[in-house]
Amino acid sequence: MTTTAATGQGRITVFTMFGPVFAYASRLEGNLQTAYIGPVTPGVHWRKLWQMADRCNTRTAQEHAKAQWIITQAHRALICGSGVVARLPDDKWEMQAGGWRVAVDSWSWCNQNVLVTGEMHIPSLTADQTAPKFTYWPHYAA
Repeated sequence: MTTTAATGQGRITVFTMFGPVFAYASRLEGNLQTAYIGPVTPGVHWRKLWQMADRCNTRTAQEHAKAQWIITQAHRALICGSGVVARLPDDKWEMQAGGWRVAVDSWSWCNQNVLVTGEMHIPSLTADQTAPKFTYWPHYAA
């Protein structure tokens, strides 16, 4: 499902995955916990997340399984610190309209019920923080 623009403020985890840098924020909307995940590296489209999920899953993985993979990577950065570029405890974030909204499944995944992917903007990030990072596995993001 296509998304509308969204804004929020709260905890943001900024992390690198296969080169590009992404941001992860979460908020409760109604009775659903919603994960907002998107690239902050200039020129990287939000569909890159889905391309990576496609390459790192089985050939038969369905949309909700790919959404779970994307959430898992963001959650891994949040909990384990893998690839973390910045931890922002209470910052503003914006997600542009035109992304993709996917229900994870009938239960929560990493405490998330819904995934929203789209182009993200975090005003407090510097150009150095949003620049692509070195990776040994660039082929997953190519």
